[in-house]
Amino acid sequence: MNKQAEPGGAQMQDDLKYTVVTSKLRSFFMESWRRYRVIYFGAPFGFGKTTAAQLLLKSYTNFIRNGDSLDMSAEPIPTTCMNLMIDDIHMLKDEQQQQAVCSWINENPKRHLIVLGRGMLPNWLIPYQVTGMLVQINSTMLSLDRDAIQEMLMLHNISLPNKELNALVEDSKGYPLIVSILCRLLANGRHYDETVADEARRESFFVFETYVYERFEIPMRQLLIGLAPFETFDAELAKIVSGNNQVNELIAQLRHETSMVLFDGIDTYHFWPLFRRFLQWEMQQACTVDQQNEIYRRAGLYYELHEDYPHALDCFSKSGDHYKVSDLLVKNAQKHSGEANFYELEKYYNALPREDILRSSTLMCGMSMLSAICMDYETSDQWYEELKGYTTKLKKTDAEYKKAKSQLLYLDIALPQKGSKNLIEILTNTYKAMKEKDMLMPSFSVTSCMPSIMNGGKDFCEWSKMDDLLYKTMRVPVEAILGKDGIGLADCAICESKFEKGEDVTSLMFELMSQTNDIERKGTPDLLFASMGLLARIQTIQGKPDAALATLEHIRSEMLDKGETRFLPNIDAMKCRLWLRTGNQKDVEEWLNKSAPLSLPPFRTLWRYRYMTKTMAQIAYGSIDDALISMAPFDQYCKKCGRVIDGIYLNVLQAVCHYRQKNDSWQMEMTKALDTAYTYRFITPIAEFGAAVQPMLAEMTWTKNKKYLEQLIVAVRQQTVYYPDFLRPAVRMEEKLTPAELQVLRLLCSNRSNQEIAEILGVKLPTVKTQVRSILQKLGVKKRSEARDAAIQLHLI
Repeated sequence: MNKQAEPGGAQMQDDLKYTVVTSKLRSFFMESWRRYRVIYFGAPFGFGKTTAAQLLLKSYTNFIRNGDSLDMSAEPIPTTCMNLMIDDIHMLKDEQQQQAVCSWINENPKRHLIVLGRGMLPNWLIPYQVTGMLVQINSTMLSLDRDAIQEMLMLHNISLPNKELNALVEDSKGYPLIVSILCRLLANGRHYDETVADEARRESFFVFETYVYERFEIPMRQLLIGLAPFETFDAELAKIVSGNNQVNELIAQLRHETSMVLFDGIDTYHFWPLFRRFLQWEMQQACTVDQQNEIYRRAGLYYELHEDYPHALDCFSKSGDHYKVSDLLVKNAQKHSGEANFYELEKYYNALPREDILRSSTLMCGMSMLSAICMDYETSDQWYEELKGYTTKLKKTDAEYKKAKSQLLYLDIALPQKGSKNLIEILTNTYKAMKEKDMLMPSFSVTSCMPSIMNGGKDFCEWSKMDDLLYKTMRVPVEAILGKDGIGLADCAICESKFEKGEDVTSLMFELMSQTNDIERKGTPDLLFASMGLLARIQTIQGKPDAALATLEHIRSEMLDKGETRFLPNIDAMKCRLWLRTGNQKDVEEWLNKSAPLSLPPFRTLWRYRYMTKTMAQIAYGSIDDALISMAPFDQYCKKCGRVIDGIYLNVLQAVCHYRQKNDSWQMEMTKALDTAYTYRFITPIAEFGAAVQPMLAEMTWTKNKKYLEQLIVAVRQQTVYYPDFLRPAVRMEEKLTPAELQVLRLLCSNRSNQEIAEILGVKLPTVKTQVRSILQKLGVKKRSEARDAAIQLHLI
């Protein structure tokens, strides 16, 4: 460690003496001074709390003392002093002195107490916060904004080009210590660049080392070093990586004496970002490679215990423990695709040596499934053949034979590219093999976290053609093959099949709902979500969006309580589809900005429900080209994997886009959707688009079956009545209304005639007529009756 570069205490004080305060902080302090009697400056080391407080208090007479040397009885505060300022309040540990300070506050109602500390607000001051006498000034308020940083530079006679100044503001994050060091480094005419930024950061690390880190006892240092690599941590991880049973006390000490540890939740923490970078730097200086590897190895065990395989693999990889990496990849591959972290762990699987994979039937099975859900079907088939060849070389008496054979049967059922046309025969043979040879199937998910069985992990639309027969003949073997994954499956599937055909499923839904307790206790979360998702869809089609939203909120809360977070993204996407129907633009926009997947390669087939929802939202916002880009990868996927319902959705949404672009290809796409839907007698997959498809159905000619078309049109009209604005482009104004036009709009929306508006506003009738025409044009509507709806959407009234 290069101790020569370490700035001493005098240098640090010199760096901070030019600290300025932002105008925002000054205004907040002045307002707080009027409203509160106790002001607490709480921020990590280096935020210039003392200097900032002195600058803000320079027009007052102050009695300034430090928490480690304060003695209220020995040092009476002069009556001429307006304020008592106590720095390093966390050092004031004597209860009698704390009580003496409280007494001073109570006995001096016209004077202020200014308190400075690196940690959280001391417990003994919290009552003043609760009673409205205390306000806190935190690190965000003490951070320097662009204007304050520029003022600091000017105090040091430094002028930077805008580009360099912007980079300095961004890199420093307004941290006063860093800005102060930079001012010194730039004072001799240097330009701001990455070299100067690194130098300032390094100097700040030496300051942290001297004034924070080295003032802790050895156990605390070991804890800090052990936690340095992790963005978040809890007490259990801290205990495992440090080997210290007193971690709760140490974390409490950190929280009391510094602001370097912040809460993420009730019992989860993270370090202040710059301090974490310092700890990572300190770890490199203080620990050998073997010591660092041991930290990562211990953390890997913690994450493995919590089945957090992505973090566990990251730690084991960094520790160099290749055996544990391979072992975890095998464990993950034993899970079904909806549960396994295949996408997150893809790089680890692809990094495995081929010879290692060929020695494990589980890894070959996992690689086949991983390749399939990444749309690399050729590679998926190759791994399937490798597993098949591996199985034929085994003796039927080998312990490995049954496992490998069951994995082949699993892939025959689960691989999306194998479709479902021969699935009845495969399931029948599998059922026989399981009974005769005592084989167990690997974990299997019919839904892959989708709110559907027919359109879940596999496409079961072929079965819908003979759903009643299959319900009677295949229920027992399917439930036996799938075990827990099969509980409730048959009843959910038959109900969904009838629902897609537009039939009344009330009695079937009651039967399914009566089984939800069994599904929840004995089955899997996948089937519970599929059942509740189907209920929400039925409620939506029945024109009960509030009931559907309540159903989704309920199942979301259930999944969250159980830690089944893998279902949350699709639940939120289902909610977004409801918001699109009910015109809840705010929540749709928030989902689109925060939760929607990027429409960039690679296309993740397990995320297709979210991609399709994003496409709908883009159409609703009039972003037609973006919607077409989002849909682009679906065509290959639907064809290769025989996805019937996804294909109908794709054709309908493409038709909606091209219809609005006045592209005649919409008729061909809508015809394909109708042809496919009619083949399976499906009504709902088209009817649920309601208002979005009604004008197209009115314009086109489709003659395959008149009765089917009539039934479909009736269903479409019903959905249009329930949700008249579904996928209707959001109203946008190219030009704002003038104040006078806004007045006219409000009266127009109150059903006032032009003559009445003229009389109320005291203007001529032709003037009102001109303004009304302008308003309609700006709102993009043709009728006065449409103006109110547009005004509400734009929040003008």
